[in-house]
Amino acid sequence: MKTRDISRGLARGCELIAAAILLVVCLINFTQVGGRYLLGTSLSWGEETMRYIMMWLMMLGGVAAVYRLEHMAVEGVQDLVLAKYRHFMRGALYALGGILFVLLAYYGWSAAMRNAAQNAAASGMPMIVPYMAIPVGSVLILVQIVLCWISGFGIEEND
Repeated sequence: MKTRDISRGLARGCELIAAAILLVVCLINFTQVGGRYLLGTSLSWGEETMRYIMMWLMMLGGVAAVYRLEHMAVEGVQDLVLAKYRHFMRGALYALGGILFVLLAYYGWSAAMRNAAQNAAASGMPMIVPYMAIPVGSVLILVQIVLCWISGFGIEEND
């Protein structure tokens, strides 16, 4: 299996999970609004749950954004240099991003372990669930950066 195929599979898998999370968030939100205006009541745990699972959506979406070269800041900075240097600039920017995600993984894991015994106030969700989005997502983004770096940061036209 080629590096490009592994990278594409990781991106698509994360996109599917992120899409499912977005669907859940939309359903909770519509239920909240409908309940509030039609029934005069809403879910006590809805807003809190949406906020916490959106952390997973953001981190998983970041994996796909790395694969598709769709990070806004990377595009903006690499467009400042001549076309022949853009590949080098992209690699340097992703290396810098990689350092950031190493730090996020390290400190995110520490924060998740410190809060593992807590539960959210309204939903009762174990706080390790939202906190683990940071280290897990960071590691997945790091893997995607390495895979994209190995395969040359080029995406295929039909992706």
